[in-house]
This record gives sequence, C-alpha cells and structure tokens, in this order.
Amino acid sequence: MAREVERKYLGADFARLRNLLAAHAGQSGGVHFESNVLFDTGDSALYGSGRLLRLRSRRWANREDHVLTCKLPHPAATSGPEAGFKIREERECRVEDAHGMRHILEGLGYIAVARYEKFRESWRLDAVSVDMDILPFGQVVELEGDAVAIRKLEVLLELDNLPTSTDSYHSLHQQWRAERHLPPERSFVFTPREAAQWRAVLGLPPEED
Repeated sequence: MAREVERKYLGADFARLRNLLAAHAGQSGGVHFESNVLFDTGDSALYGSGRLLRLRSRRWANREDHVLTCKLPHPAATSGPEAGFKIREERECRVEDAHGMRHILEGLGYIAVARYEKFRESWRLDAVSVDMDILPFGQVVELEGDAVAIRKLEVLLELDNLPTSTDSYHSLHQQWRAERHLPPERSFVFTPREAAQWRAVLGLPPEED
C-alpha cells in the first residue's frame, strides 16, 4: 500500500516546463497514451464511499503495460506541509492480460461505469513525478511525491504562480462541462481525429485497428 500525495497545476506552458526539466537534469520517461476504465457496483458503492477501482492500459511507442489500481480515501491535511495537497491511499499491481482482468471484475459483479483517456509525458526530478497531461478538455501538470519536495520543485519549475487544484480529473471535467452548459458526463475520450493529431504531434505511432 502506498500513500499518494499530489497537486495539479493549470495553464502551464509545456514547452517551457520541458526545457526547465531538462536544464535541471530531470529524467524523461517518455510519452504514452492512457486508456482507463473505472469499475463500480450497480449501486455506486465505491463512488459513494470515496473509493476508486481502475484498470489502466498505457502504450508507449515501443511497449505497453496494464495496471489495476484501487484508491482509498485519506483525511485531507488542514495544516502542516501537506495542507493544500490531495492525499489518497493507493494499491496497485501490474496485469498481464487487461481483457482477462476485466472479465474477472465483471464476474465479481463490478461494471464499467466510465472511460477516460489522456496523453502523458512523464518526468522525474528530485524524487518527484512530473506529469504533463493532455486530456480531451485541456492540459494539466501533476506533481506527485513528498509535499515538501513538491513545494520546492514548483518554484524551481516556475509553477508556483499558477492556479492549482486537488480535484480529480473527473471533477475538473465536470466543471469544464458546466462552464459550457453541457450535461454531466463521467467519461471523456478523444475523437479518432483528435487522437490521431496528438499522436502525430507527440511522435507516437498511429493507433492500430
């Protein structure tokens, strides 16, 4: 079981951030495409209790992997270095066969309730994960690691003056839709055209049929 401490930064210049990371000897993990499926019970018991069950598939230019994750609620810090961060308990394991795992989850009574996609460029600097995420509704930077290290790094990377959020991507998506007077929708995925355009920009191969 791991403890996840993170914060999101809105409106960052990805090109500038990438240059700053490289200048400070950050380690690049490359770019990949993520496809995520969220599972829940028929009465939304997991969502109602603040838990999350997710099956994620990640595809780089030359490899792919699959991860099953369970996230559990954790009391938010109201003071101290972790105040202003999102904190969750996270349990996860690699999965060899994503389709097989999905069948197992469905056999146990879980149903797929939402899908979401993103392109992610991952870096690591000073024991902090720096992820630049491209979503169908916007672009967000996410820092994850020790709270003190994140606070130092956000200054180094010139993120400290940007708006921040501890909301999930699903909450940010709902806010985005509400601002545009669109009905609620839990899933957010790229259109085939959008996905193809981003793959070309990011240097990923075309999606296989």
